[in-house]
Amino acid sequence: MFEKGQSEGLFFLVRRGLKKTGFDLCDMTAFAAGRGPGSFTGLRIGLSVAKGFSFAFSRPVLAFSSLEAIAYNADTAGTKTVSVAVDARRGNVYSRLYRRNAKGEMVGLKREALVPAPVWASGIPADAVVAGDGVSTYGAELKGKFAALEESLWYPTPESISRLALEAWRAGEKTDAEGLRAVYLYSRDCQVKKTC
Repeated sequence: MFEKGQSEGLFFLVRRGLKKTGFDLCDMTAFAAGRGPGSFTGLRIGLSVAKGFSFAFSRPVLAFSSLEAIAYNADTAGTKTVSVAVDARRGNVYSRLYRRNAKGEMVGLKREALVPAPVWASGIPADAVVAGDGVSTYGAELKGKFAALEESLWYPTPESISRLALEAWRAGEKTDAEGLRAVYLYSRDCQVKKTC
């Protein structure tokens, strides 16, 4: 359900997941959604579904960074530093560097950024593990220099999403259908123009 290009079958997957768990949408306390950065179309679809569920069932939404969801996958590898890169097309990646703090939590350094792939590659610390589909798309120059998380961990997983949603819930970081916003780093391509 959370792999790239799977948004087309989203409602089928939601129905299948509900059937497997025995839950109904009205049983949900909140809905979780990746706010990006990522595919413009994928973000619009995912956030539209979350907004629709939030509005229809009067439930909050717990939004999380798509890059952070990938960084959390590094927990399975016991990694201290992870550099996440998601293919943003046009020779660019969405990226952010994460380090494990004293509590064992992955903490983002700097901000999520849209950068040319070579800039991302040149800024990776020596102790980092790399993750995200930007690794396969632009990682030829990384071969032999950095370890990579296994490819199945290059996308948000149900485990990382659940964990981030639970952290947001505990921290009181909730929003509603109206307040849910995407993170678009290609801002000039994503402007909504008022026509009337």
